[in-house]
Amino acid sequence: MRTPAWRRNITVLGGAFTLLITAAALPAQADAPPSVLTAPLQHAYLANAVIGYRTAGTGTPLVLISGSGQTMAAWDPRMLDQLALTRQVIVFDNRGVGTSTGPVAGLTIAQMARDTAQLIAQVTPNGKADVLGWSMGSYIAQELAINAPTRVRRLVLASADCGGPNTVEPTKAVVAILVDPQATSEQRMSILFPADQMAAAAQWQAAAGEAFAANHYQPENTFTVPATTSAAQSIAAGPGWLDKGRGTCARLGRITQPTLVGLGKQDAVVPSPNHLALMSGIPHATLRMYFDAGHAFLFQPALGFTAEVATFLS
Repeated sequence: MRTPAWRRNITVLGGAFTLLITAAALPAQADAPPSVLTAPLQHAYLANAVIGYRTAGTGTPLVLISGSGQTMAAWDPRMLDQLALTRQVIVFDNRGVGTSTGPVAGLTIAQMARDTAQLIAQVTPNGKADVLGWSMGSYIAQELAINAPTRVRRLVLASADCGGPNTVEPTKAVVAILVDPQATSEQRMSILFPADQMAAAAQWQAAAGEAFAANHYQPENTFTVPATTSAAQSIAAGPGWLDKGRGTCARLGRITQPTLVGLGKQDAVVPSPNHLALMSGIPHATLRMYFDAGHAFLFQPALGFTAEVATFLS
């Protein structure tokens, strides 16, 4: 099966996060409590990349892996800070994104998984962590669990598929938004959240905006996803993941870690039927499906997914 052209040219959602979070930036609160996203920026020096990361909290490390076109500033600080009450939460920028550097020619999901493995080895006390990946980050998390199993204690896959040509594709209407660089914020949010959850979308923007303002982020290194990196990620998460013989579907049995698969029933970007392959292939998988939710279901606090993650990991 040949990968559709839109999969080779997709810009995914990177522009949406820059637009939405900067637009939502609010004045910093002087008495705001410590937050993961306002923690000092640190760097891990890998073999051929420098990875920017932030960390807060104490306890078993939890590493979160961002999706395509995203920097770590796109995470919902409400989610991060709730998790940091009982864990050391670590967020970072993939190579070539935001505060991270490194060559991206020939970039693959496996390369980004190797980067994550090196990061875990350097910045966690025992060289091991729980891992949560969202969207493309879930692809990276799968490769990490398969190829560097000693680095992963437990695994959370959010809005995930296992690649290959049998992956269920989004509709033409969703594709039109995904590939349109001129798509509005409202259009992009419409494929992240169900129509009746726009209030949750606005709350996510506001929370991210507060973190943006409180940390005095500089846009040039916070939200920047260079065109070369965007193109490289599009190939890695497009034909590099979806073409025949690609992805992890045939290797899911090698994920031996306890795994939580979370998804929104109304996910327009990674349609929910894709969870069937994950659940049938991963030996120790638990499913949590949220019905009035979409691709960004983990940023709907009312669903309780963050608490579900904390319970699962404990």
